[in-house]
Amino acid sequence: MNRTLVELAQAMIAALGLPEFLWEPAVVHAAYVQNLAYTKFLPKATPYQKWHGCKPNVAHLHEFGAPVWVLSQGQHIIRKMLPKSQC
Repeated sequence: MNRTLVELAQAMIAALGLPEFLWEPAVVHAAYVQNLAYTKFLPKATPYQKWHGCKPNVAHLHEFGAPVWVLSQGQHIIRKMLPKSQC
């Protein structure tokens, strides 16, 4: 399974042209998606379903590498009209 997750992460990083230092979040995302997906071993349920007893809600999932806004922390000067996050 480790090899599968690393190969999925490599594919996600390569497909999106992301920097290599994002390998850890890519592996975490790959493992999360794998647990929500059907497998050959469990054809009628996902690993999540077997563990929790209910179908997973995937409404919160976003594509790996999607643009995000990062909140700028530690602004000591209060300036109302300046952006508080950066893309």
